[in-house]
Amino acid sequence: MIAELALLAPITLPFPQEAPARRSAHANPSDPPAAVAIYNGMEGQTDVIPPRVSNPRINLDGRLDDPAWAEAALLTGFSQFDPSEGIAATQDTEVLLFISDDAIYFGVRAFDDNPNGIRATLGERDTFYRTDDYIQFVLDTFNDQRQAYSILANPLGVQQDGLWIEGRVSRFGRNFGPPIDWNPDFVWDSEGRVEDWGYALEVRIPFKSIRFPESADQEWGLNVFRKIQRTGFDESWAPVTKDVANRLTLAGSLNGLRNLERGLFLELNPVLTGTRQGTLDDDAGAFSREAASGDFGFNAKYGLTSNLTLDATYNPDFSQVEADAGQIAVNERFALFFEEKRPFFLEGTEIFAMPKNLVYTRSIVNPIAGAKLAGKAGSFQLGYLGAIDEQEGSGDRVERPWVNLLRARRDLGRASTLGMIYTDRTTDGDDYNRMLGFDGRFVLRRSYTLTVMAAGSRTRTGGAGAEGGSYLALQLERASPTLTFNLDFEDAAHAFDAGSGLIPRVGDARLQSRIEYNFRGEPGALIEQFRPGVETTVFWDHDAFWRRESLEEAELRYGVTTSFRNNVTFLVAGNMRRYDFRASSYDGLFVDDGRGGGVPFVADRDSFGLLHGIGGFFWVNSWDKLRGRMRWSWGHDAVFDLRYGVPIEVGVGWNADLSLFAYPTRHLSSEIALRYQSLRRDRDGALALEAVIPRIKTQYQFNRALFLRAIVEYGAQLRRDLADPLTGRRLLGCDDGDCDARSGSDANDFGIETLLSYEPTPGTVFFLGYSRQMEDTERLRFRDVRATADGLFAKVSYRFRR
Repeated sequence: MIAELALLAPITLPFPQEAPARRSAHANPSDPPAAVAIYNGMEGQTDVIPPRVSNPRINLDGRLDDPAWAEAALLTGFSQFDPSEGIAATQDTEVLLFISDDAIYFGVRAFDDNPNGIRATLGERDTFYRTDDYIQFVLDTFNDQRQAYSILANPLGVQQDGLWIEGRVSRFGRNFGPPIDWNPDFVWDSEGRVEDWGYALEVRIPFKSIRFPESADQEWGLNVFRKIQRTGFDESWAPVTKDVANRLTLAGSLNGLRNLERGLFLELNPVLTGTRQGTLDDDAGAFSREAASGDFGFNAKYGLTSNLTLDATYNPDFSQVEADAGQIAVNERFALFFEEKRPFFLEGTEIFAMPKNLVYTRSIVNPIAGAKLAGKAGSFQLGYLGAIDEQEGSGDRVERPWVNLLRARRDLGRASTLGMIYTDRTTDGDDYNRMLGFDGRFVLRRSYTLTVMAAGSRTRTGGAGAEGGSYLALQLERASPTLTFNLDFEDAAHAFDAGSGLIPRVGDARLQSRIEYNFRGEPGALIEQFRPGVETTVFWDHDAFWRRESLEEAELRYGVTTSFRNNVTFLVAGNMRRYDFRASSYDGLFVDDGRGGGVPFVADRDSFGLLHGIGGFFWVNSWDKLRGRMRWSWGHDAVFDLRYGVPIEVGVGWNADLSLFAYPTRHLSSEIALRYQSLRRDRDGALALEAVIPRIKTQYQFNRALFLRAIVEYGAQLRRDLADPLTGRRLLGCDDGDCDARSGSDANDFGIETLLSYEPTPGTVFFLGYSRQMEDTERLRFRDVRATADGLFAKVSYRFRR
């Protein structure tokens, strides 16, 4: 025990102290003397007592030459955790740390043997995570090892921030970085400089910008990460291993935090917007513009305590600064998912984050007003969100549903949680949707995670009787640097409706399993990682599953991911799938008999027996000026009907997604992207659907706050009318005797967006943008392009903060 305490104690040295030998080989003569206390991460010295400097007078310029830095604690001894674990970092990193009466300060010297290889782009906020070198500070202010602030800065001090939420799964899956929600923005200061020995950073995080317990004595979790993009190496101060399910449990700590004061926390954010829109009148054949119009909104935030915040909004401006990139929608089966980016909903977002989307705040489309209360008291975390939404109803009627979301969660043990969610969406009449759910996340033996979710909904629509439905999800997952696996079960009854969430596939039961093994090479070897894996997914109709009847859909994916040196990744994969939907799944679909009637559609189930496909993924991040990624697949797949979500016939075709990123200078960047999908019918080789979406985005960054951007996107999406594969006659969808042809679509949309943006801090902005929507009569011909709509948009807001 005495030996362990000695290992954890900081090394206190007389001032000044000579830096480590390797660091002195890179030393800058203008560097200030080393810190008083040194904490070496590789030697287990991760319990830090930060010095307190009452009046630091730090001039954030990235130079680290202010006298206050000489009083800071020094964090050294970084180690690598990807692609290898437990070895010394390839480059030295020093982090200086102290606190003042109102903020926590970090200073960084990131030494580099190849300063010309440092990736540093002068871009807008929250855009460089996968492109630039960076330093990341993870602050677990409640020391609960469930969530933490993630604060990043690239070598020029450009900011990116978010919330690390254990158990969160991004829509791209678990293998795409740590569980961080990058959408929230916080107010903090940073500055960086690239030098001939590496780069330096200065960061100031005000206590007003973060939440922490109301306690005289506090302990926070802390870790610091460094990313070297040209090599793909990840390094950390407190050693990290993938052998644990919760990486926050591996963090070091900040001790001796006494009498921290958030002070009065009040933010007022008035927002003024103005628009002038033009539209094409098809009847008159003329393009006309409306008179300019303006709107006013107001947001307010008040810190009731250091850990409880109240948000309110009136007529909030939820206009998107940049439109969502076009998604292919010619063969979709279920609703598409879009990330939440609207500021009001992002405060306290961690409390509503769940492994499955029982809460999806974009279901609140156009709120008139709203309020939110979020915070943590002891082991309990609470969140409430209420809003009055405004949506189009049937006909010309406007509906104004009241939305209430209530969430509570309790910490159990070291890393487990137990939670409850209640949602209520009630319209002006008697219609409503209500859901009550419970969830738990249990970390077992460090490496295993069991997640359990159960919910029930009750929905009343159109004055009819209320319907109830159930939802169940179970997941078991193993974390490991070598062998990982997960087993995932999800079941949603036909009548289950998460009206304030997004559960696209209802009426099905799904069982999924994945297993992957990671063979690791040495850092800098030709092959640094080699990961073969297999994934199986099986679907049943909900009722059929509980009756132990046959499945309706199955898929087997297998592939190998290979990571080469210099940050090059290549995936080769194959898949096999089959569909076996019952005849009852096609109820409501008819084949036009040519005499004004129809006969029930009968699918050729034999044609869906076993469909094969191959695909791949390629990502290269080796070069400073040009980077890129490509996804592709080829094989057999089904043509679906969106209303019923069932396969109609089989075809063969391509899917591709290509992106190239160019950085000619630190101020100028450009992205060229292409999405493509096609499918040709097996029965006659005719084209069933095709989509081509090219997109070019170019941006010039004058400084960190000011940029000018232009986006050009063309969306050519074609889908033929659905027809019976046997007779070629058109399909009809009938509901209560009302039938309509399952018609296709053909759109050749062409859009241009320009934006001038000035945003010195989140909430204080000036936007001036112009967009123009056009249509092309022939695909990618540009011979007869006509404007269909345009708009001039301006926004001004200011964030008053006390």
